[in-house]
Amino acid sequence: MQLLQNQIFRLLIFLDCVFSSLILPEHKKDNFGGLGIHNNMLSDEPYKPVDKTKDLVCAIGGRQKICIPPNYQKYDLPNMTGPTFVTIGVDIKDIPKVSDQDFSITLNAYFNVKWRDPRLLVSKDYSKEGPPKDHESSEDDGPSLTPINLHILHNLWLPDVEILDLKAFETHSVLSKLEGIWIDSNLEVMYALATRITFICPMRFNAFPMDIQICKFKVGSFNYPMSKMTFLAEFVPEDTSIKSILDYKITFNPLDATDTHYMAIGMNYSVTGFELVLTRKMSFYIVTYYLPSGLFVVVSWISFLVNPEIIPGRMTLLVTIFLVLINIHNTIQTNSPKAEGLTAIECWVIACIIFVFGALLEYTVILLKLKLKKVRGEKFVNGSVQNGGSGGSRKKRVHGSINRPDRFSRTDLIFLCVFPVLFIIFNLCYWTAIYWWRWHNWTRVQGVGPA
Repeated sequence: MQLLQNQIFRLLIFLDCVFSSLILPEHKKDNFGGLGIHNNMLSDEPYKPVDKTKDLVCAIGGRQKICIPPNYQKYDLPNMTGPTFVTIGVDIKDIPKVSDQDFSITLNAYFNVKWRDPRLLVSKDYSKEGPPKDHESSEDDGPSLTPINLHILHNLWLPDVEILDLKAFETHSVLSKLEGIWIDSNLEVMYALATRITFICPMRFNAFPMDIQICKFKVGSFNYPMSKMTFLAEFVPEDTSIKSILDYKITFNPLDATDTHYMAIGMNYSVTGFELVLTRKMSFYIVTYYLPSGLFVVVSWISFLVNPEIIPGRMTLLVTIFLVLINIHNTIQTNSPKAEGLTAIECWVIACIIFVFGALLEYTVILLKLKLKKVRGEKFVNGSVQNGGSGGSRKKRVHGSINRPDRFSRTDLIFLCVFPVLFIIFNLCYWTAIYWWRWHNWTRVQGVGPA
C-alpha cells in the first residue's frame, strides 16, 4: 500500500512538471509547477541546505574565516566617505651600504603596510583548530592578527604605495617570496614583505670627511591625495638596528611636520617615513691622511738645519716629501666623493704641499745666491790674474771671503721659526672652521641651534 502511494505521488509530480514546462518561463523551470519543490527533493538522499558562502573567496587562518563578499570591488577605496588611513612600518634589520658615489642608501628591512577594510566578512571557524580551550578563550576573543593564506591577495584591495626617490626594491625569497598577510577580527589588514630597499639621498661633500648628511625616507600614495588616503608612521627605527661597519654613524628621527605632505599636479599628497642623519666617522681619515701629511710638513723643516752646500741630502729630502704629498693628494681625489668645489681634506693636503713647496723654494733661492756668488768670485779672480801685480793679495781676499762661515744660516733659522708659526696658525683656523661648521649642522639637525 505504501509503495502504491509513492508511485501515485511521483506520477502527479511528473504530470505537474510537464504542464508547468509548457506555460512557465525558462527561469522558473528548476522548480516543479510552482510548488517550490527543488530538484534534489526527487532523490532518495536527505535534503541539504544550500551554502550561501560557497561562491565567496575565503581564507581560513587560525580560528577565523575571512571572506570577500560578491559585491567587493578591489579597485575601490575601503572608505569612500573619508580618508583611508594607511600605516607604514619599516623594521630595519641592517643598512649594508651607503654609497657616496651614486648618492644612495640600501636598507634590509621588513616593509609592513596596515589598513582597515570594513567590507570584509569575518567569522569564527573551528574546522581546523577546534574550539578554544578555557585558557585560550581570552586570547581568542581579542583582535589579534591571524595569518591568512596568500591566495586572497589577488582579490583584495591593496594601497598604491610609492617610495619617493626609489632606486631599487627587491623582495627576498628562499623557497618562495618572503611575504605574509594578517587580518584580525576588527578588519585590520597587515601586509608584510622582507625587502632590500635602495633609495636616493641628495648629498653635499664640501666638508668631506667632516660632513653630515641628512636623508629622508618617504612613503606615500601614487594616485590618491591626502583627502582620499592618509599615511601614518607606525614607529621610528632604532639606532641599534645597524650591524654593518659603515663610514657613518646613523641616527633616526621622525619626519618634520612640513615633510609629511607635498604638492604635485595641483593636489596635496600625504607621506610618512623617517629621517636618517649620517655623521661621518673621522678617525680613519685622521690616521690615514691628516696625520701623515702633517708629519711630512714637520719633517720638511729639518731641511733648514742641513748645510745648503750639501745639495744631494737637502734636495732629496724636500723633493721626496713633495712627491709623497702629491701622491696622497691624487689618492684622495680618486677615493673622495664628488663635490662642487674643493673638499675639506683636499684643502688640507694642498696646504701641506704649499708648505713643503715653500721650503723647497727657499732652498732654491739659497742655491741661486750661492751660484751667483761663485760666478762673481770666478770673475773677480780672473780679473785679478789679468791685472797682475797685486794679484796674490787679491786671491787671498777672494778665497777668504768664499771660505768664511755660511752667510745663509741666518736665513734658514728665520724660516725655521716662521714656518712652524704659520703652520700652527693654519691649523687653528682650519680645525676651528671645521668644528664650527660641524657643530652648526649638528645643532640644526637636532633643532636646538640656528637654522
